[in-house]
Amino acid sequence: MRRLLISCACAIALAGCATPESTKNYKLELQAGNIPAATERAVKQSDQNKEGKPEDLLWSLEAGTMLRYNTLSERSTAMLDGAEDLMKDDDTRNAVASGGQQVAAVLTNDNMLPYSPNVYDTVMLNTYKALNFWQLGDHDNARVEWNRTDDRQRRAAEHFESEIAKQKDEVASSENSDLVNRSLSSSGAAFEKAGVDVEQWAPYAGYINPAALYLHGLYFLLNGEGKADFDKSKTSLERAFALTQHAQVKADLASARKPGKLKPAVWVVFENGMAASKRELRIDLPLFLVTGALNYTGIALPMLEDGVPAYDHIAIGRQQSQPLASMDTIIKGEFKTRFNAILVREIIRATAKTVMQKQLNDQNPWLGLAAAIAQAASTQADLRSWLTLPHNFHLMQVPYPGNNTLTLTLPGPETEIEIPLPEEKRSLVVYVRALNTTAPPSIQILPSKAAIRS
Repeated sequence: MRRLLISCACAIALAGCATPESTKNYKLELQAGNIPAATERAVKQSDQNKEGKPEDLLWSLEAGTMLRYNTLSERSTAMLDGAEDLMKDDDTRNAVASGGQQVAAVLTNDNMLPYSPNVYDTVMLNTYKALNFWQLGDHDNARVEWNRTDDRQRRAAEHFESEIAKQKDEVASSENSDLVNRSLSSSGAAFEKAGVDVEQWAPYAGYINPAALYLHGLYFLLNGEGKADFDKSKTSLERAFALTQHAQVKADLASARKPGKLKPAVWVVFENGMAASKRELRIDLPLFLVTGALNYTGIALPMLEDGVPAYDHIAIGRQQSQPLASMDTIIKGEFKTRFNAILVREIIRATAKTVMQKQLNDQNPWLGLAAAIAQAASTQADLRSWLTLPHNFHLMQVPYPGNNTLTLTLPGPETEIEIPLPEEKRSLVVYVRALNTTAPPSIQILPSKAAIRS
């Protein structure tokens, strides 16, 4: 009976908690630059139904990104459409999650619940869809996606105000609110001892993604059809310049104010490396519950590790790309705002588990031991995130080459890539995406609407 209790507790607690093998293999394939294998895995894990719609949100984001990396814009958009449908259902899905899921999450960890998207996930999803449509020359749908991106950015600050209010309500409604509050008060010292300082992470003003904001402005600068479009461009570029102080953004803003004087040129946008990811931090906290012997109490929290750039820059001739915006800053800023809610939930969960452990221990020490083993094994952080977002964005503008060929230089062991451009010299964007140095970069040409019409 003793062995059975312990074995059952371990089996139940460990089920579904560890990082899935598919995620580990996906990371290894990306690190090795095995783009075909990583793409195939992401598409398979997106769990498409008979109609071809994905049913796993996080994997559909990964699949949409990898299909885009392979310049399969239509398939990428279809996958991201499915992801967006899942995002629309997110609040409902979590509210009506099965009783079993909710109980399992309380007794184990948040990995038992469906992935809930970050605001930056939603902004980047619509940005990627807009870029896909732009590359395909589908400007009607591109406009729709840019408008959605702009709307999501506008509502970001409002969203986080609501998020902070919810955090306070969650503590107040906890059955053990006094214990939770005292544990929260003691957590600062524990974090300091562990070398954790979330206060160092500050979002861009208004939780804005400057890169998405800039691309919105650039799109309407190059494809505007009238004053309303150029006003949109000017507004976005003004805000983007205020956040980035980037010289090219300033030049584009001047062009948006006098769009008739825009000369043919090539804008090079570079998505660089892979973004900040999560690791687990385990901390033993005094939960002020101990009136007898307990075998285990503690919490597990997700913490962020810096992303990794593929290159310091890319170059066209002697001109080097300059940083535009940091995706890491965007991710860390949102994480900082959500961190207290994550901490509160984990302390509430640890409190409930520890109370249960003590009650079982009072009945029978072997039951208490089984509960302690289950608690230790199930105390795991939710480390899920969109892995293939970039570390940062770079930008530069160069004159349209006379020979209609752009020579892109990658640093390190210097590599040159010849990029053929359309013969008609019209403004366009060369969009470069490099995950790391082991995989060749993905390159897309985004021509201006005038070039497509001609």
